[in-house]
Amino acid sequence: MDEEVFLVVGDIIVHYEINEIGLLLKRFDVLADPRHPLWAWDILWVGRDAADYGRRQSFTEEGIIRLIVTGVFIHYKSI
Repeated sequence: MDEEVFLVVGDIIVHYEINEIGLLLKRFDVLADPRHPLWAWDILWVGRDAADYGRRQSFTEEGIIRLIVTGVFIHYKSI
């Protein structure tokens, strides 16, 4: 399943298994190395259990995309 997924600030992801909603706040390079970037996203989670797991979390961009493609996350583009 090769889908093109492009993430931008303001996109919303829904964690299908636990019904939590995440807002993509900021994209950043974990390694801070322009030669070999490792992109990640700062996510603000909201929902019933978000406080238990931490409202602010970071996921690698590759990880988020894989979770979207496999159906664990549902991706809603920002307007």
